[in-house]
Amino acid sequence: MQAYKYSLWESCLFKLYRDTPAGISIIKGDYKTGKTNFALFLAFDVLKNKLGIVKDVGTNIQVFQDPSMQELDSRIKYIDNFVDLETFLFRNKRRKIFIYDEAIKSTPSRRAMSKLNVKWLEYVPELSKAKCHMFVITQSESFVEKLFLHEPWKKAEWIKQDRKTVKLKSPILREPITFYNVPATSLIYDPDLQAVWRMEPRNQELTLTDDIRIAFDYADGLSTDKIVQKYEWIKTRRQAVMWIQKGIKQLRRMLFESSLVPNVRRERKKP
Repeated sequence: MQAYKYSLWESCLFKLYRDTPAGISIIKGDYKTGKTNFALFLAFDVLKNKLGIVKDVGTNIQVFQDPSMQELDSRIKYIDNFVDLETFLFRNKRRKIFIYDEAIKSTPSRRAMSKLNVKWLEYVPELSKAKCHMFVITQSESFVEKLFLHEPWKKAEWIKQDRKTVKLKSPILREPITFYNVPATSLIYDPDLQAVWRMEPRNQELTLTDDIRIAFDYADGLSTDKIVQKYEWIKTRRQAVMWIQKGIKQLRRMLFESSLVPNVRRERKKP
């Protein structure tokens, strides 16, 4: 195998993430080879900021504004559940990336029929439609949900050999390519902080997804015309109405899954 220097970097990235339908990229490597750092660098520093191939980056990694690590960085959408992921995927048609860290812990292949694994079956086939590339970070493919490795969706494999060296393998490319002296990300995160993933927001009553926020705006008197002006991914009044309806349905579902429901039902039984 021939090893290349950094000169092929941009042409490979355009081919994989601009000219190819969105899919999954596996980022793997031994412990402490900088897999998470590389994923953030590739998605944010290169594909978003330098090349402008993607417009939005989301992840279940907590990225912070400054070294104090008190506030999350607003440039990166923090997502740790399927409810927020769905909003991120389908709120607009812009190219985007979602980084799914520690997949080996959240969706291991030995629990292939767990709720989390089954739920991913709804989203992975929709990545291309949502124009969202998904980076799956793991130490070993043998323990990851096989859906992420399925050929129609798996577009690339990045193998971290050490903190500054990564090998790229893809059926789209003629042969593997090794890149050296890969920089670290400019983003601030805690490498010792475990990434989590869950079915729904932990505190649903405190989570304002876009659809709920739009429903609240409408309830506060904002017209559909004003909603179109406020949210750039909403283009028509009809789309605004659809987002309002989606938010109302989400609020209703959250209500009936909360502890308030038994009280409501008991009240209905009273004469």
